[in-house]
Amino acid sequence: MWTHRRSGLTNQRGVEDHRDPYERDRTRVIHCPAFRRLQRKTQILGTDEGDFHRTRLTHSLEVDSIGRSIVRNLLMSQNQQGLLASLLPNDDLVSVICLLHDIGHPPFGHGGEVALNYMMRDYGGFEGNGQTLRLLTKVENSYGAYGLDLTRRALIGILKYPVNRSSVVALEQPPIHDSIHKTIKVNDWLPPKAYFDCEQPEIEWLLQPFTDNDKALFQSLAKAPQATQAGKSAYHSFDCSIMDTADDIAYGVHDLEDAIHLRLISPGHLDTPKFRSLLANTTLAQEQDQLIDSLFSDELCLRKQTIGLMVNYFITSTQISTTNESFENTLLKYNIILTPEADALLHYLKDCIFQNVIDSQEARTFEYGGQTVVLRLFDAISSNPASLLDNKNRELFKKAEDENAAYRVVCDYIANMTDEYAYRMHERLFGFNTRTIFERL
Repeated sequence: MWTHRRSGLTNQRGVEDHRDPYERDRTRVIHCPAFRRLQRKTQILGTDEGDFHRTRLTHSLEVDSIGRSIVRNLLMSQNQQGLLASLLPNDDLVSVICLLHDIGHPPFGHGGEVALNYMMRDYGGFEGNGQTLRLLTKVENSYGAYGLDLTRRALIGILKYPVNRSSVVALEQPPIHDSIHKTIKVNDWLPPKAYFDCEQPEIEWLLQPFTDNDKALFQSLAKAPQATQAGKSAYHSFDCSIMDTADDIAYGVHDLEDAIHLRLISPGHLDTPKFRSLLANTTLAQEQDQLIDSLFSDELCLRKQTIGLMVNYFITSTQISTTNESFENTLLKYNIILTPEADALLHYLKDCIFQNVIDSQEARTFEYGGQTVVLRLFDAISSNPASLLDNKNRELFKKAEDENAAYRVVCDYIANMTDEYAYRMHERLFGFNTRTIFERL
């Protein structure tokens, strides 16, 4: 049942195809146009800022590597071999889930996501993880109406927030500006973390193998929506927890390397008494001074070795935890978590990146510029779909059954753009250039 595909097809390359279902999934991913576009989508810094730092594609490759290492470490270190044999994903499956975790994110990262959510506020909203499910099951049509037609377990693994948007969206909508040219307050339009309501048929297929009790518990909320605050889902699957942990490690350590290389984080930003105290609780304690010196060394090899040491520490600090004893299926009952000491250290690193990079004037300026590009593109294309959509999406727009579906076509088109493609289209339409990010006055 976990290797089933919505199309019902199990082997599309004849009876002599030697690959197992998850290996075929992985092949589909690496040949997918949307996956290749990740090389020109922003991770933290703009794609024109140089060749060293991560893009969405290289970040996804690193999450893949970390995810597979987590699985192998668990196999070697855990005593519950009977449980692990049936629970742990194989290399191809965890690779598929990790490679795909960011594929639904639009151009310009967070700025693009907020802009699309604002423009789609009356038509079902937008959120990057929700778009991932939609892209894989519908938009990326390598296998016709079934998208990439991936296996059930792979799709459950990328379902980070298994609740629909209607159940978590805030009860009150923020103020609406008369013109998109006015500033959108980012924190007013943060998208609720959920799948889109229009993907409900796909979700029902995905969750078929689970009991009614498991389905209800899996889709329950950790926090209900309030006046201006979105609700929050409570659970995700075991495979998803591996991907989520690998993603956090890649963000907290590899993106730290980018920030150090670009001199956005200095020793004074990172090396604080709190950092020292957090390190003292870990197996890295004996190498505190050497670790700091190596991270900021002019020798690339020393920085690389230290980054590798830190990544390995977090990988070997993972353990299996029970999410809720009431779950009947082990895929839902167990998750991967970090030990408390490792989790506290990783949280510190992520917070350091947020304060000194993501929330910097330069990055916020880039984010705002990208947000403006997306707002203007959406406004222009939705006003003139017969002229400005490509041929494929023009037909989809014409066939849309209602206004929600029509606007969703425009949203899909823009969300699939790379940063560079969105820039070029914006320049052709409006003649503006908003590319610079770290240019100094």
